[in-house]
Amino acid sequence: MKIIEKRSVPGLAVLYLAQIGPDAQRRVEFVDTLEPEVAKTDKWVMMISTQVGCAVGCRMCDAGVSGFRGNLSAAEMLEQIRFIATQNPDLDISRHPKVKIHFARMGEPALNPAVLEALRLLAREFPNPGIIASVSTVAPKSPAVEPWFAELFQVKNEFFPAGRFQLQFSLHATDEETRQAIVPIRKWVLEEVADYGRRFVRPGDRKVTLNFAPGPNELLDAAKVARVFDPRKFLIKVTPVNPTLRARSSGAMHVWSQAPDAVRAFARGLEQRDFQVILSPSFPEEISAETSCGQLWSEKLKSAAQDSLRAQAREDASYVTVDSMAAKSEKWLRDLPARQRDMPLQPERAALLVVDMQEFFLDRGSPAYLPPGRAALLNTRRVVDAFRQAGRPVWFTVHAHADEAHDNNLMPRWWKQVCRADSPWARVIGVLEARPGEILRKTGYSAFSNAELEKGLRRQGVAQLVLSGVKTDLCVESTARAAFDLGLETFVLADATAAQSEERHVSALKALARGFSMVTSAGAIARLFSGAAPDSVVHRS
Repeated sequence: MKIIEKRSVPGLAVLYLAQIGPDAQRRVEFVDTLEPEVAKTDKWVMMISTQVGCAVGCRMCDAGVSGFRGNLSAAEMLEQIRFIATQNPDLDISRHPKVKIHFARMGEPALNPAVLEALRLLAREFPNPGIIASVSTVAPKSPAVEPWFAELFQVKNEFFPAGRFQLQFSLHATDEETRQAIVPIRKWVLEEVADYGRRFVRPGDRKVTLNFAPGPNELLDAAKVARVFDPRKFLIKVTPVNPTLRARSSGAMHVWSQAPDAVRAFARGLEQRDFQVILSPSFPEEISAETSCGQLWSEKLKSAAQDSLRAQAREDASYVTVDSMAAKSEKWLRDLPARQRDMPLQPERAALLVVDMQEFFLDRGSPAYLPPGRAALLNTRRVVDAFRQAGRPVWFTVHAHADEAHDNNLMPRWWKQVCRADSPWARVIGVLEARPGEILRKTGYSAFSNAELEKGLRRQGVAQLVLSGVKTDLCVESTARAAFDLGLETFVLADATAAQSEERHVSALKALARGFSMVTSAGAIARLFSGAAPDSVVHRS
């Protein structure tokens, strides 16, 4: 573990950003903190991460905004605890009267089997009765997760008995539809949480905490909670929705220092039914320090989260998705203009050219991210496989500039941002498995701006070129036009190409069909290579 950044907030917390292992993208936050107005010698609180990012993606939490990059090992979780301990030479974790360790900073603990081993290691390494382990979960529902919850019983009973374990279920709402909007994965319904908690809590144990974090204008039903849960086994906690990037973008932010009327009414209704209720307001100091649940403090992680939110907005606005591509492409093909003649594709004379399916356009963190390109990716892989299985040539281009003085210098002048040849964005996206010798760098719109492409195609006896890639109206169309002038017949795949908008994509397909190319589909190409009739390749208006 390598500490990348550290931030100290006097009297409240020290926050750390660490790189786990050699991969610079495996970064986690963990926090050495205390409760406001409680001396650290009386209560010491640590918040550690269990995953790199988070696999859940709750609507108010920034931990999962940038995606999920894997589970932490038990040793990597313990390393966070050990590091915090070493940074506090005046405190002895082995003898401290109360050390609460939250497995809650980044990640969903129930989705990481190693959390159970980390709990065992914690108890063995620091056999201090003052240590309280705390696990917060949204209660994912899956056959793969069931053993985790079953084993948690054993870990709690063996290693953290007599009130030394705090289990929290992050329910957030009392109706299942709202819960699903907040936590967008399959999870236990309230009755399943209640059944588990009743079995989990034994005499002397802490009650299970049920955490609710309603958004603006979202009401909580005290009567329903009382019908489902036993106040002898559960306590209720209501928290604000802190001003995270995700909460702001989703409209879920609900910050309060004094509980709103609806929250107070919910609490009164439960207290009248013998529930212990904790109203946990937003402390300005905690929000400012970014120690609160769901927040990220590191500018590196927040920047990645902002990039991801921008990518999500682009995806939401995309004219096509993986799910809608088949229906959309059928309509595009139906609407193409009639052509004067069809050219049958002959596999023995054909090569595939994949244009600019590179990280610059397909990485969610790139400023040039093109969501429709990801929708075209599955079909591109399909035709790559078809050509490889038939032993026919496959070529890839990447658009990347090495030296603006010698490369096509209009591109940097025309576009605000261009891809540099030494950038990770200059790589063909990994799912296509491009092979050495198949990749050509270009600096103009047309793939033939690299003279090696024509030489290679001529050398391989190629007379027909199947085109997929991005963008349909720029590099794909320019390549098809250049190929036409070189005497190469081209077949453009409507469902394996993409542009910035549907209008540009369809306009380019129509222009190509009118004067330069056969416009067809990945499925038609794959069927032909598997033995279907050649004229099934070409769409007829």
